[in-house]
Amino acid sequence: MLKFKDIFKLARPYRLQLQLFFGFNVFAALFNVVSIGVIIPFLKVIFKENINDLTPVELTSNTETWLAYFDYQTSVKIAEWGQSQTLIYFSIGLVLAFLLKNLFVYLSFYNLAFIRSAVVRDIRERLYNHILRLPIGYFNKEKRGDTLSRFTNDVKEVEWSLLGVIELYFKHPIAILIPLVTMFIMSYQLTLFVLIVLPVSGYLISRIGKKLKAAAQAGQEKLADVLSHLEESLHGIKIIKAFGAIKEKESGFKKQNDDHFRLMVKVNRKELLASPLSEFMSSIVIASLLIYTGTLILNKDSALTGSFLIAYIAIFSQLIPPAKGVTEAFFRLKKGAASLDRINDVLMAETEKDTNGIPAPSFSNEIKLSNVNFGYGDGPLVLKDINLTIKKGERVALVGSSGGGKSTLADLIPRFHELKSGSITIDGQDIAAMDLKSLRKMMGIVTQDAILFNDTAANNIKMGDSYISGDQLMNAAKIANAHQFIREMPESYNTNLGEKGSNLSGGQRQRMSIARAVVSEPPILILDEATSALDTESEKMVQEALEQVMQNRTSIVIAHRLSTIQSADKIVVLDKGQITEQGTHAELMAAGGIYKKLVDLQTFD
Repeated sequence: MLKFKDIFKLARPYRLQLQLFFGFNVFAALFNVVSIGVIIPFLKVIFKENINDLTPVELTSNTETWLAYFDYQTSVKIAEWGQSQTLIYFSIGLVLAFLLKNLFVYLSFYNLAFIRSAVVRDIRERLYNHILRLPIGYFNKEKRGDTLSRFTNDVKEVEWSLLGVIELYFKHPIAILIPLVTMFIMSYQLTLFVLIVLPVSGYLISRIGKKLKAAAQAGQEKLADVLSHLEESLHGIKIIKAFGAIKEKESGFKKQNDDHFRLMVKVNRKELLASPLSEFMSSIVIASLLIYTGTLILNKDSALTGSFLIAYIAIFSQLIPPAKGVTEAFFRLKKGAASLDRINDVLMAETEKDTNGIPAPSFSNEIKLSNVNFGYGDGPLVLKDINLTIKKGERVALVGSSGGGKSTLADLIPRFHELKSGSITIDGQDIAAMDLKSLRKMMGIVTQDAILFNDTAANNIKMGDSYISGDQLMNAAKIANAHQFIREMPESYNTNLGEKGSNLSGGQRQRMSIARAVVSEPPILILDEATSALDTESEKMVQEALEQVMQNRTSIVIAHRLSTIQSADKIVVLDKGQITEQGTHAELMAAGGIYKKLVDLQTFD
């Protein structure tokens, strides 16, 4: 079971703020008791208690004399100042006590605000950085909506849980201890009675909290489903409208949203029960205290006077807010624990194995795949016994039916996935032993979907490489046939392209991604069906750009339209995860195998 320390350790880097929070709460609790103690002279004046017949009392180490000493000194001051003057002086003291109390309360929250904001920042930063380092395969099985839910709602729940835990460690104990010590000094019999009755209410409240964590976790998972449905609908809004599927999607969303609604009603009802239940239990404790106290006074078993009894009950009432705070913190912890578990599921997911090994070679000879086998997770093999050599400067095309393993094979070369067995070497060096960043720096990748970011054209091409010069930037754009339309944009290379490059056409977005692939002049180019999603005119312009960028580079091309790869140096045919044929266009046509059938089908079409 998750313990308090698992959430509290999130705040450990901010020890100074925690110490200040603790210190200010100590002073706030002290002045809280003082502000109540100042009321005693008012009560003595109002009740007209006898202040002239008191026997002088000396202060000793015996706590039983402390109450009598305070009572004596208060009576002396009332006699010295007179009733009217006493009310004025102690009114000023009351205002000062409340001023200082609330000043220290504010200063404590001032530091708490920093801690909670800093922890949320740290969690999100850790999550984001970890997500960027997760292997591609992780995102194939996880829903994006679920990841977004952990990044937003789960982080918020952990924030509230952390607040509860910090207050449980650094605020509520002090807010309980100082009044409790004061109560012991005033009457240890009454205080012992309180300590016997209070744990009963705590036990009843804890029983309710046990079921909250499971319900909260189920609620977060349902919210992830809702967000996934929303994200998927936004992504495919055009298809939903085109096929008249609005009602169907509304029905599906309503079901998931209603499921989440029912779960959250249960969670919120249980959570909201904490405060009224704790207050009700406190009222039972107060009623029991009044009965017990009244019995002591009526039987003359207590030295408490009326004014001190009222002050005692007032001080006891100050235990109720922190006691409620403990209860609420306990409920927050239950919800936060469920969310922290979900966040840790992501943070504990294994990242890409960057060995920090040898730098990648400059590439002067060949890429070689030897007896390569690969499958996703524990699933069946997607690629089986792949043996392939790609010479420097060669243009190699990967073809085959959908699901044959073309994209997967291309993804293995930049090590987006780890092999089940076999090896991939570049100039004889195994890529598994290479530094990931330097390995991928050797490669320019253009995918079917042109991935652009909500940033300027220049930054989309450079992709964070600050060493790219302006001349390199424009040269890459020219090679990709992108320079002209970039120059025509309002701010040229400093124009923001919008979310996912929404301000550009499909062909323009693809040419931008080609410019990005070649700007650092990589020796290896991987083109994953880079023109299949384009119209004829855009495809022609992009194909011209690709022909230019492939010159003097080793190129691995995944082809959808076979007419575009007939000039390749080597065509590799994949079928059901295995290489069935390889050779030039003429050789494969003459062989009359799978490749010829694919070409004939496209020619017929």
